[in-house]
Amino acid sequence: MKKLTESVQLKTILVGLLVLLAVTLIPLFMIAHYNFISVDDFTFTLNSGKIWEETGSVWKVLLGQVEYTKDFYYEWQGTYFGVWAFTSAMGIFAEDAYYMVTYITLGGFVLAELFGLMVIMVRCLGADRIRAGIAAISCVILQVLLTPVPVEGFFWFCGSMLYTFLYALAWLLISLLLLMASKRERPLWKLILLEVGIVLLLFAVGGGNYVVALSVLLFLLFYNVWMVVQKHPQRYMSLGNMLWYIAAFIVNVAAPGNQVRQAASGVTHMSFFDAIWRSLVEAFRYICNNAIPPCIILGCMLVPIFRGIIKKRSFKYPWPLLVILISFGVFAAQFTPTLYALQITGAGRIQNLYRFNYYIWLYANEFYLLGWLHRKLQESGKTYKWWQRVDGSTVGRKSFVLTGWLLGGVALLITLYFWGGDKITTVSAVMDLHYGNAQQYQMEFRERLAVLEDETLSEVELKPFRIKPYLLYFGDLQKDPEDWVNKAMAEYYGKEKVTLAEE
Repeated sequence: MKKLTESVQLKTILVGLLVLLAVTLIPLFMIAHYNFISVDDFTFTLNSGKIWEETGSVWKVLLGQVEYTKDFYYEWQGTYFGVWAFTSAMGIFAEDAYYMVTYITLGGFVLAELFGLMVIMVRCLGADRIRAGIAAISCVILQVLLTPVPVEGFFWFCGSMLYTFLYALAWLLISLLLLMASKRERPLWKLILLEVGIVLLLFAVGGGNYVVALSVLLFLLFYNVWMVVQKHPQRYMSLGNMLWYIAAFIVNVAAPGNQVRQAASGVTHMSFFDAIWRSLVEAFRYICNNAIPPCIILGCMLVPIFRGIIKKRSFKYPWPLLVILISFGVFAAQFTPTLYALQITGAGRIQNLYRFNYYIWLYANEFYLLGWLHRKLQESGKTYKWWQRVDGSTVGRKSFVLTGWLLGGVALLITLYFWGGDKITTVSAVMDLHYGNAQQYQMEFRERLAVLEDETLSEVELKPFRIKPYLLYFGDLQKDPEDWVNKAMAEYYGKEKVTLAEE
């Protein structure tokens, strides 16, 4: 280890994390090839599926879904862009390439968040790319491995497109906004290109799910305050962007279909102030319940990485308590939409977003507090050798950052086993692929498909699934042929009635 400089050790950690990221993702993409259409997918793919079957044109599918989205806006839900996006994609990928849902949502989530975190750390915090990459990749790996309900996050088309994919677009939007703010002067053509991307993403995210949309609105408020205070050349353009986003968000929230859906739920929504208070309470509970050893160990492993970034800038990191309170408020705000409407914190696809954001805010606050501590120790005028060496190196001696990460990595894997077990996404995928559960699950579906595509049958009875893989199985038929899932499947395959046989 004596011959390994700090730079070499950091690069070794980065390469190791890139390999680990690939190991984490590849089994998830592999098992996706055994996935297939289910539950809500049948309803949402009917219109676009017919257009695709008749024309084979992507553009005609995209344009044809505009009318469907308009009707849906008035009849059920205001999330106009989300509905248009996933119903259009459903028509193209539903039967022949359903695995694309995982490539789009999981792949989009990983790429967009990595890009966003690199922009934040390199452009905004002045980090070198090696340390920024280590922090970003390690956080993303933990998010993927500990996704609370992965079937709704990466494998079920409707839910994952409306939530995970929109979350990825929000990260892309934030990245472009920060790129615009990070440089005061740039060529006109680059500025125009950047602004076009921002405007389109503002429209998309404003028309998506309310958890992400509200969080982005709060980000835009703080972002524009900073742009105005700094007298940034693009501050007026930025204010115009925020007004554009507010208009898109209002169109989403004010949809007549939202009232129809609220009435159909049978739940009376909370008062605005009750929802805010409950959001604060639920956010506090969530933080307490999710402060588990794996995320704490990673936080400890990131200390020397963050320390190496912090010491390169002269920023003083003032008012740490205020920063913590503001970040807690923004984190709590994402609980408000579902609490206000349904008095619950939300389904699995929403729980995934809470977990993703929890890690971001957790390590962002850790970074800020370490920065504040660093400046305080500097201002004290005393020499604290232990703090000078926290970044993984000692003056004139060998670096120990790689040793620390190897030991921390072992501890992290052990705690992941005890706190996640076979519910860790990659572990579950490997086990179901190895033991043939995913293959058996798809074979049982193909047996059903042979019956459903038999044109001589108008009424069919299907066997229940014997295998239900954790990552792939989301829901199934009911014994009552009048259940909405049964009716949706019957309509999709042109049957009069579909029932589920006894076990």
